[in-house]
Amino acid sequence: MKKLALLDLEGTLIDFEFWEEMADVKGDQSLKLLLEKGLRGPGWYESFLDRVRLILGTPKEVVESVAKRAIGKIRPEAVTLISELKKRQYVTMIVSGGFEEFVAPVAHALGVDDYVSQKLIYHNGVIVGVLPVFKEKGEVVDKLRPWFDFVLAVGDGYNDIKMLERADEAVVVGKRAKEISKKINAKTYNNLGEFVEDLIKGGDAIKI
Repeated sequence: MKKLALLDLEGTLIDFEFWEEMADVKGDQSLKLLLEKGLRGPGWYESFLDRVRLILGTPKEVVESVAKRAIGKIRPEAVTLISELKKRQYVTMIVSGGFEEFVAPVAHALGVDDYVSQKLIYHNGVIVGVLPVFKEKGEVVDKLRPWFDFVLAVGDGYNDIKMLERADEAVVVGKRAKEISKKINAKTYNNLGEFVEDLIKGGDAIKI
């Protein structure tokens, strides 16, 4: 059986939110407000585009400087999770609405098999746009499903719902877990550590 694990990144595997960090650097708190709007409701993609518009003209080195902070925010239990999933013969893939500048280094550090992320467009060293890889994460499940027999999805926010509901098994972690589980069929944990502990103990974490 070919198994795939699709994992959200920010707030799930790392204690880091790019837009919060960028808001502090640029002194523009409206970025945080748009982030919260996108995480809490169905308008994630529109909120995402609005955020990108607010950082047009930002130098690439500023983005890279903020992105470097992500490596130091990897949760220890995330490392354990990837190891446990690989023991169970899962192909591991990060699915992030974030940008390649920080998703790629974190994916490499965690040792996942692959990642999906959004791509900023630069010209003369500044941001001029974005190449969206997806509008919602459920698209990623649909594209990959033909190649796998079982899909596990792990996330923590409303922007993960489409990915979670289209997976064979869904796990929601964090402060929004109970709220999200009212909308979809998913196992819930207060934090990633609880899920990993249950997985190691052979509990009800995942069926396969």
